[in-house]
Amino acid sequence: MGMRNYSAGPKRTNAARLLMTTFLALALIPVFAAVRLPAVIGDHMVLQRNDSAPIWGWSNANEEIVIHTSWDGESYTLRADRNGKWIQPLATPGAGGPYEITIEASNSLVLKDIMIGEVWICSGQSNMAWSADAGIDQAEEAVAQALESQLRFFQVARTTADYPQDDCPGTWAVCSPATMRSFSAVAYFFGRHLSNELEGVPIGLIQSAWGGTAAEVWTPEEVIAANPAFENWEVLNENPHWPRRPAKCWNGMIYPLINFKIAGAIWYQGESNVVNNQVYKTLFPAMIKSWREAWETPFPFYFVQSAPFRYGRPYGGALLREAQLEALKLPRTGMVTVSDIGNFYDIHPRNKLDVGIRLANLALNRTYGKQRLDSGPLYDRHEIEGNEVRIYFKHAEGLASSGGALTGFQVAAEDRIFFDADAVLDGESVVVTSEFVPNPAAVRFAFKNLMDPNLVNGAGLPTSTFRTDDWPILVQQVGIKLQYETVSKAYQVSMNAGEGVSKIRYTINGDHPGLFGLDYRGPFFLEKDCTIRAIAMTDEGPSDLVSEKNVRLTKATFRDVNYAPQNFSNQYTGGGAQALVDGEIGSENHADGRWQGFHNTDLEVVIDFGERIPISSVVLHALKNQDALIFLPKKVAFAVSNDGERYIEVYRKPMFHSQDSSTGIEEFKLQLRRERKSRYLKVTAENVGLVPAWHARKGVKAWMMLDEIEVN
Repeated sequence: MGMRNYSAGPKRTNAARLLMTTFLALALIPVFAAVRLPAVIGDHMVLQRNDSAPIWGWSNANEEIVIHTSWDGESYTLRADRNGKWIQPLATPGAGGPYEITIEASNSLVLKDIMIGEVWICSGQSNMAWSADAGIDQAEEAVAQALESQLRFFQVARTTADYPQDDCPGTWAVCSPATMRSFSAVAYFFGRHLSNELEGVPIGLIQSAWGGTAAEVWTPEEVIAANPAFENWEVLNENPHWPRRPAKCWNGMIYPLINFKIAGAIWYQGESNVVNNQVYKTLFPAMIKSWREAWETPFPFYFVQSAPFRYGRPYGGALLREAQLEALKLPRTGMVTVSDIGNFYDIHPRNKLDVGIRLANLALNRTYGKQRLDSGPLYDRHEIEGNEVRIYFKHAEGLASSGGALTGFQVAAEDRIFFDADAVLDGESVVVTSEFVPNPAAVRFAFKNLMDPNLVNGAGLPTSTFRTDDWPILVQQVGIKLQYETVSKAYQVSMNAGEGVSKIRYTINGDHPGLFGLDYRGPFFLEKDCTIRAIAMTDEGPSDLVSEKNVRLTKATFRDVNYAPQNFSNQYTGGGAQALVDGEIGSENHADGRWQGFHNTDLEVVIDFGERIPISSVVLHALKNQDALIFLPKKVAFAVSNDGERYIEVYRKPMFHSQDSSTGIEEFKLQLRRERKSRYLKVTAENVGLVPAWHARKGVKAWMMLDEIEVN
């Protein structure tokens, strides 16, 4: 607010003059401000051992401050600047504690239970923030065992700011079952393994993470502004639960910590940058550099390569993992691979123990000199030997298969059409061939969103995604449409693709269309179940994406469907009113676009076959994933009718719901002893309504996910 203007006001009375005089006199009396510390300087904290670890704060302008440290009996005398700011590096000894720090000025502060050890920043998005309370493997066992008093937690509250801040909300806490359960599980397991291997050295873990955030929000504004590619941040997914504007978390959650001496940082993030994975190639290294510049030291930075997941963007996950590899070109970086402990259907894999241990092993080997094999195999180089390609790796000691023949390899000639390849071990290299590629030019490994390869090293660590080519990734979807033609009483297939497609090649027996496909010239009919595969040939080359449709033709496929009422969720339509009879069954991923979701609502649907047909079996598919609040129906029933008015129930199955952390597809199946002729089939499924009392989210609305009704 601006100063008030009294010149135009009424004439002052004697009382008014007396009041103004008193006010001016009080204004001349010095105002003393108590010494204040940032949140990260407090009881139970850990200071970096054998170093010069600053503490800082605010007081009166030019005030003298005396700091006493109990570990060496030293005293430091300093003076605040004219703005009341002060900072003092403290010489720290080897690991130990507890100690005290006394700060004396116009007031006195005593910081208690201070430990000297190793301090790590633990940052990223939801997989770093994920806690035992959120749901991890063996959560209650891990919580009960969290009794390591040498571990200390500082959890930065989720905070955004438009400008760099001097302080952030948070409090240091001693590790205990009560404090561990809401703290980052990855960070906890990382710190626990470090402390155990370093023979009890205290470990300070500073969690500064926010689910859903992209790397842009953790990067200083000046770094974003320096690169035009970084400024296109509006492509990031918008969500009210997390920020997406650049520097918001840097300003509020990282900058306030840059005076605090650290040993290094661990990072688990990337999923929110799938949308701009090519920018991430340069953005992520730039972010790492900016943090090191802010701390004025090239501290170790160890990170997790994103796990395989069903991203909506084809090749988005593979390109992100490739982009993350770029950061390894920076000195003092390391990456852990987690393709063996991911979950295709859950972007938050629940095995956080092994992630934390793998990050700790990087630090133990590279920062603390505890030698061990700390990385999965990484592509080094390749040589083309006739019709074979030999791949060499770094960190390849004990290269082996974790089970069976090697998987995940593809090979292509100069035509850029990739085929699944045979791969065999030869010492610490792999030889790749394909009978369909006599003149190989490039090899790719695990270069898909979803992959479960089995090439590991002697430490059992999986090999990272890689490719030997630098060809542009072309993703051109072929739309494959199936519909029932009532006149011909047959199923017709039609295909389409976008602009720039010169032709479509396809097969209906599951073979690769690039080599064995027919040119699509118009709609054609199907007579039986099949797998349709199609590839778009563009002006730039063949699409890397091979579109696929598994067709299961039954007597219900694409028949008339009537809901009473149509109450499936707009979020999960499965493709619309005919999703339950479109010839495709959803996967274990509820977000694959095939499942029809019912949010605290029931299903009642009638299929009209157009005439009386013989029925011998009926199947309804339902998804179970209690972690995602998806429960099997409380009851499923089938009924048949010839006139659409009077129905006879022929099947009823009630369900009892117990706690089950597995994900799977349940079949509700009627098998008649003899065929029964009917024109109409009514299928009903009753939602459990609210999540049961034994669930962590008890009382919220439950989901019921249904798909394909099959009639034979």
